[in-house]
Amino acid sequence: MTELRVGFLGDGHINSVLRAVVHDSRPYRVVGSFGRHSALPDAADVDVIVEAATQQAVRERVPGLLDAGIDVILLSVGALADAALRERLLGSATGRLIVCTGAIGGLDQVRALRAAGALSEVSIESRKLPASLIQPWMPEALKADLRSRTTELVLADGPAGDVAQRFPASANVAASLALAADAWDFATARIVADPDAAQTRHEIRAVGALGEVRAVVTNTPSADRPRSSAVVAWAALRSLDDYARLRGFESPGGSAFL
Repeated sequence: MTELRVGFLGDGHINSVLRAVVHDSRPYRVVGSFGRHSALPDAADVDVIVEAATQQAVRERVPGLLDAGIDVILLSVGALADAALRERLLGSATGRLIVCTGAIGGLDQVRALRAAGALSEVSIESRKLPASLIQPWMPEALKADLRSRTTELVLADGPAGDVAQRFPASANVAASLALAADAWDFATARIVADPDAAQTRHEIRAVGALGEVRAVVTNTPSADRPRSSAVVAWAALRSLDDYARLRGFESPGGSAFL
């Protein structure tokens, strides 16, 4: 078997955890981590890039990677709420875009229901600690309120794509659900600032002709980056391992789940 060459787009906490695990326990060769101003590798040097940067980085850098024939495992799924960018990335004829489930579960069953026909209802509610939901666009009064809040507050309740763009570090899960359900035009998302949410909680619902999916996922926030769940780096590792298995690279034992 050949050696998988992997790079990391984004040099923040998620990729630092993932890179350390890959270095210590996986038979992959790390090509490098690529930050905002780094020159990107080409297909002669890398097989796959794990993106854990920002939605802006996806817009600016992922199209070029795909055009160069490099596969990309995407974590900033909220970027796909932009219909034009979504069409551009998913329509690549060279590199493959692989969407990582990140902090959410149940999407395999949602996709199965969607394969049988259009879904009639798709929704997600996410609860997080108030301070972790502060965004640059918020008025100062609201930011101050979220830092000291002792009761629940609904911060967003509307189209999943809009919510994913307004809360780029917290609502990638909303975009992931809309993508899995092929329901960008009617999937909804609700963001609740909950001072009792010691763990982040996501509840999804999808209804189709063959049944209904209800799933609740609770995640421990990352100690170093509370806006993200600690499990995200491990979800990326799972995606990377499945990618290696399916492409025939040397990989840990186990089966790929599709």
